[in-house]
Amino acid sequence: MAALEAVKEYGKSIQRNKRAKIFQNTKKLMENYNRICQSVEEGVAELADMDNGDELEEFVEGDILIDSILKSKLRSIVMIAHIDKCMKLLEAEEYRKNTSEKYLAFTYFYLDGMTHESIAEVLNCTDRTARRWVTELTGILSVYLFGSDAIMLE
Repeated sequence: MAALEAVKEYGKSIQRNKRAKIFQNTKKLMENYNRICQSVEEGVAELADMDNGDELEEFVEGDILIDSILKSKLRSIVMIAHIDKCMKLLEAEEYRKNTSEKYLAFTYFYLDGMTHESIAEVLNCTDRTARRWVTELTGILSVYLFGSDAIMLE
């Protein structure tokens, strides 16, 4: 009996850890969203973007590192599009629930880089409330971004 209970607890622990990791991944994505966008917009994508691209063309053709950079940029573009779509779903959900201030707090925090204290001032709430709203919407966005993996029913 004790062994079965231990196995059951271990399974629950794995599910909690996976859920926490998804939440942390969502936080990391949102904290770095602006940097990812800037990297996609300003990064070199083709030899034509470089000043001496013609000279380098023969040398770098088929270069694994350059292919890796281009694939990374493509993954970033796809991720940005996915985040943007999920953010629109989140916004629509919050407006439908008549809690648009939660969405504003979320975007102020992650996209505008405001502190919880500043958000509290702007939205006329406590910093603890602003922190709670950001955490709550990060969890909801996790479901939009990662689907059922973010829920992990017990």
